[in-house]
Amino acid sequence: MFKKIAVVIAIALALTVAMPKKAAAAYSDGAAIGASLFFGYPNQGLTLVGQFDGVPLMFGVQAVANIFDTRYLYFGVGLTMDWWGLKIPLGKAGASDVHFYLGPGLAADFAIGSHGLWSVNAGLRMPIGFSFLIKNQWEIFLEPAPVVNVIHADGNGFSLLGLHFGDENHWYLEHFLHLTFQVGFRYWF
Repeated sequence: MFKKIAVVIAIALALTVAMPKKAAAAYSDGAAIGASLFFGYPNQGLTLVGQFDGVPLMFGVQAVANIFDTRYLYFGVGLTMDWWGLKIPLGKAGASDVHFYLGPGLAADFAIGSHGLWSVNAGLRMPIGFSFLIKNQWEIFLEPAPVVNVIHADGNGFSLLGLHFGDENHWYLEHFLHLTFQVGFRYWF
């Protein structure tokens, strides 16, 4: 057990030291702000996205809702944080430069819904993005981002990687996997 903990700590330290002070992008790097619509399973909503100058992480604050499943309607807030470890220029599309990005991230959300129900989710996400950069400042992006929920908690108990403990001991896909797709824009300063 001690060996596993030591290996995890060593890997975390190596990644921290190896992470660049500024993400090495083929396009504008620095501060950015933007917005997006996202939809998927089970959440839909709006996201405000942004990046601080000198920090290679893209942050998001979400207004989360489920409006398509009439059994359980809810509204809440979510947070995301992504590191684009891989950025590849793909070429030109008209007047814009096209890029591909991929990297690990974190996601969390809290929602209150119909029938007095609530839920909390925390997990790992993998944004897979395509961006169209116009004049090195305006960016339009398309981003599917699957999320593996490590922890889900609600009024009936909690789930660890989809395995629910509480009123029913059962594995639930919706407690384990969320699929989202974002369409939005960012302005790079």
